[in-house]
Amino acid sequence: MTPEPPVRVTLTGVRSLTHLVYAASFLRHLLTERAGPVQVGVYDLGDGFGRSRVSADDVLALLPDDPSLTIDPDLSGGGRVADHFTVVADRSRVLLSVGAPGLRVWRRMVRAGRGHRPRVVVLDEGIGSFGDLRTRLAAYRRQGGSGPWPVVRAAAVSGGNRVLTDERWSLYRRDGGRWVVDERVAREFRDRVQGEPAAPGTAVYLGQPWPELGVMTERDYLDHLHVVAEACDAAGLALVVRPHPSEDPGRYAGLARSSSGVPAELDRAAVTARVVIGSHSTALLNLAAVHGVPAVRVTAPGLSGLDRALGSRQRALFDTFLPLAADPEGLRSALGRALG
Repeated sequence: MTPEPPVRVTLTGVRSLTHLVYAASFLRHLLTERAGPVQVGVYDLGDGFGRSRVSADDVLALLPDDPSLTIDPDLSGGGRVADHFTVVADRSRVLLSVGAPGLRVWRRMVRAGRGHRPRVVVLDEGIGSFGDLRTRLAAYRRQGGSGPWPVVRAAAVSGGNRVLTDERWSLYRRDGGRWVVDERVAREFRDRVQGEPAAPGTAVYLGQPWPELGVMTERDYLDHLHVVAEACDAAGLALVVRPHPSEDPGRYAGLARSSSGVPAELDRAAVTARVVIGSHSTALLNLAAVHGVPAVRVTAPGLSGLDRALGSRQRALFDTFLPLAADPEGLRSALGRALG
């Protein structure tokens, strides 16, 4: 019997550790689909927003450890890229891309394959994956884009998603008109939980880089956090702030702060918290939907624009798995409902 040829997977667009968890779930599924080897090369591994950085060591730590899987965590330049891309058989090459098909990589793979297209699988990038052209454009502008470039980029990404994607590998999917969790992806998050559990009565606040994005001033953000801390104290909870990977954790001086280096969805202290609190946060959504952690959404005056900017699918996802957002004055009541 002729052995199956290896499948070569090119993973691109990774900007956070969570992206690697999504990729790991797909690769684990691929290994169960076939008997032959799978070779993974990671292309364009780079910086996330602000201080966030994913390393080759992170790739090796978070992708599956399987005898049929080989991983090159850094296809940086030269012949290594060409050698990895050059496999002619249609089904033997997969472009596994975060958020949207990587157009530059896709073109190189088509040229290397003598016109044969790779299979294109798109992974979640976060809540942005469930937006539309309008929400993607707004996100690019919040991240510092100006002039015509955000428009061009948003249009290219939306067009690539529509035309080139063969499969979306997503944590959330529609079933019978409502959003449900795809257990093939959720299982990867549950199996990867690590660290120590939270102390009894802990409320974990999921920080966001709002000052870095220009959404709120740092002073307004800290004032908001002190309101949250007071509401938690009144509910008999001890607040612990979990900084976002791309923000300056030093701003939380004077508040109890998590020092975990793993995503919140993999952090046992967050997964076992009495309640998690946040706003427009993919991690808040995932903790509630995947791990069943009691969750509270809280808004603030500076975040009203983000509320209005949510796309219909994003809003439906939040509303399916999370309670309605509470303003600071209603936070104590919202905490009471979450605590049952």
